Amino acid sequence: MKLSELCPGDRAMITEIGQLDLPQTVKRKLLSMGITPNTFFTFVRRAPLGSGIELILRGSKLCMRKELAEMIEVTKGNKAND
Repeated sequence: MKLSELCPGDRAMITEIGQLDLPQTVKRKLLSMGITPNTFFTFVRRAPLGSGIELILRGSKLCMRKELAEMIEVTKGNKAND
């Protein structure tokens, strides 16, 4: 499932990032934000107009656009700590 399909409070693990033709600059940006495969996170909330989302990832709050979240595949799951 896509990261953008999660609901507030959901816990998930990143399984795959982007498409093969994803620009290198976008890949670097995701890596610098800590978005890597096998990373657990909590989906906090959606922006009021639905254009962005907020996550808790590795102990930090992170916001991203919905378009970027649609490129990230996740598996719903649970882990005690971020």
